[in-house]
Amino acid sequence: MKEKQKYNHLIKYVIVLAILIAMTVLACIIPTGIDLTVGDSIQDISSNITNTAYNVNYPTSGALGQFDNGTVYVYTDPTKVDGFRAGTISKDVTLVTVDTTYPHGAQRNPYVISTLADWETFVKQMTTGTNGSGEYFVLANDLDFTGVTFRSVLNFSGTFYGLGFALKNISITGAWQYWNGSSFVNYPGYCGYGVFSVMTGAVISDLIVENYEFIDIPQTSIYMEYRGTYIGGIVGISTGQCTILNCHTIGTMNSSNITYSEHTVWGGIIGGYCSTAPLTIYRCTATVDMCARYSSYRVPIYGGILGECYGATTILSIYDCAASLTAEIPSAQYQHIGSIVGIILHPIAVQIENVVGEGEITASLLTSSGSLGYMSASSVKLSNVYVGTTSGASTATKLPHYMAAYMTFTASNSQLSNLHMYKPSALSYASVYNIPNSFTTSSPLQPTEHETYADMYAQAQQDVDDGVLPSSIWDKTKIGNYTPADSPVRNFLTANVTFSNLLSGGGEEGLGIATAEYRAGDALPSPSGSYLKPNHTFRGWTMDKTGKSDPVNELPTGVFGDVTFYAVWGLTDSYVASQITTSLSVKDNIRTIEYDSVASITLTAKATHTGIGDGYMTNPSFTYYWKQTTAEGTVDKGNNTTGELNLKLVKDSGEYTYRYRIKDGLEPLWYYDGDYSGNAETLTIEKGKLEHMTIKDFKISSSTVPYFGKKLEDITFTVSMFNNANKEVSLSEMKW
Repeated sequence: MKEKQKYNHLIKYVIVLAILIAMTVLACIIPTGIDLTVGDSIQDISSNITNTAYNVNYPTSGALGQFDNGTVYVYTDPTKVDGFRAGTISKDVTLVTVDTTYPHGAQRNPYVISTLADWETFVKQMTTGTNGSGEYFVLANDLDFTGVTFRSVLNFSGTFYGLGFALKNISITGAWQYWNGSSFVNYPGYCGYGVFSVMTGAVISDLIVENYEFIDIPQTSIYMEYRGTYIGGIVGISTGQCTILNCHTIGTMNSSNITYSEHTVWGGIIGGYCSTAPLTIYRCTATVDMCARYSSYRVPIYGGILGECYGATTILSIYDCAASLTAEIPSAQYQHIGSIVGIILHPIAVQIENVVGEGEITASLLTSSGSLGYMSASSVKLSNVYVGTTSGASTATKLPHYMAAYMTFTASNSQLSNLHMYKPSALSYASVYNIPNSFTTSSPLQPTEHETYADMYAQAQQDVDDGVLPSSIWDKTKIGNYTPADSPVRNFLTANVTFSNLLSGGGEEGLGIATAEYRAGDALPSPSGSYLKPNHTFRGWTMDKTGKSDPVNELPTGVFGDVTFYAVWGLTDSYVASQITTSLSVKDNIRTIEYDSVASITLTAKATHTGIGDGYMTNPSFTYYWKQTTAEGTVDKGNNTTGELNLKLVKDSGEYTYRYRIKDGLEPLWYYDGDYSGNAETLTIEKGKLEHMTIKDFKISSSTVPYFGKKLEDITFTVSMFNNANKEVSLSEMKW
């Protein structure tokens, strides 16, 4: 029995000694977090919009350019059209962030056209290889061709994003030219003319073609069924799947000095479409003036948007488009001219929704089309259509056309809703050439007739108010009176910017700056005169009402549509020097403690504003942004509005200072970011020391059955240790 007691005392002695000796391996499990709400560091507050204009560089001499890495551009996305029109998604555009690690010509790293020389390089590039198939091209600037020979793209099979920029003042008289591999030569009787003469399997979006003149367009060889000389404001002829989105044109096609011996197919956007694949035209407008002569048995096929769609299995979709067409035809057999389409022949399905069109034809000819167009299709869906076309030798003799002609609309082949046309009750319909009115007593719906265009446009405007025409697409104030840059359906990839001063409670006040259109990189105006209040310094603009975004003085990329920019104001140096004081103190002057999970050091920051009255900030608030400096560098320690920072962890040791933001109580974006100007405070939080800890419970584990002669390493012990604050600590390792 005495030997057993001796053994137990020996074990206790050995274990206690081992614990005392093992100071280097005994540790407290110390929390690594800090109980402080971490917010934005004042120096890290930044906008989520890149403030980078369209800078273009040229990695290869003589080749097309590329955007800087990280540049953001936007385009109308064909994959989002249906969802946006249905209201299931909020935008029909996609933002792309450029990544120059992608191959040049990829969507993430497109070929960039920003100069007249670039355009010529582009034209040459499209006559080699695959004509751009699988490649992406963007226009990054308006290009003005005044006094410059314009060459069109002969064949195109890629994707072209205009980014809302314009090709301006294109003028071609007579022969058109293309690149044959070594020089520019005249087209060899080619059938198509346009900015893109012939397209196959291509997408073009967000392009403006402004003030073009196509004069004395050469007659080409016949492409099919007596048709040749296809020409369009964007595309001459497309022979494969084609998608045109948010493109807008204004110009003239005048061949009054030529008498064509073939049918010609002209359109404000596309001349002719001859394919079995789908064609989609969305959010496009065209204003076009056309003139030509024709020999016997030959006719003009003109459309404000599309000259002709010819395809046995084509699905033709024209959504949210507007057109204004005038034409003068001194001679022809008859005419196929419609405000939207000239002829639709043989498609399996036609969908024309939300369109406004007006056509006026000066000609002593019979008509063989309707205001909307000549229709021959397996099925037709017409919805929210507002059109009118008249023809006659003079203004006094002009008579309205049928809305649609040739095929008869029945319940089995057509879906018709909300159709409107210009048809004064006092006027009869224009005489037709061998075609019937598509609307008969068997049609499921008759169009509503309007006495004037103004009445018809007023109805369209009311339908925007009533949600029949989507206000997300249609600007009712521009219906019936617009330019390409001011189209009622234009998808503004540029920003229409309103400038305002933000007030507390969400109120706003004007700054005397007119709302205007800006593109990425454009300088934004500054407030002036009486709009510069006392002690305000203008810093820039932001769309972020919280003030967390850095102000900008140029329009950032990726900003588009109707937006409001708010003025960001700072303080004058003299105001700061005279009205703001700062201090930093340590509670009870305790700057060194030993970690015990309870004890802490409290820092108190204090910024004081003294000015009161007119021209001074009203009830300003302060936010404090804490900084810790150690041998490893500087660390953000979060922010708060109380000015107090409680520290109790070993890793909190270091040198402390702060920055502050003072913000006006009436103008949330009138603020000043300043630095505490005094001395930093150095704080030390030591690790818990073993000599300050107490073993309160030491025993053999109940899982161990001790007996005389058992080895020490086979015995399990439990130990409870408490620190200086009487808090139990965890032991990470014990060795005996």
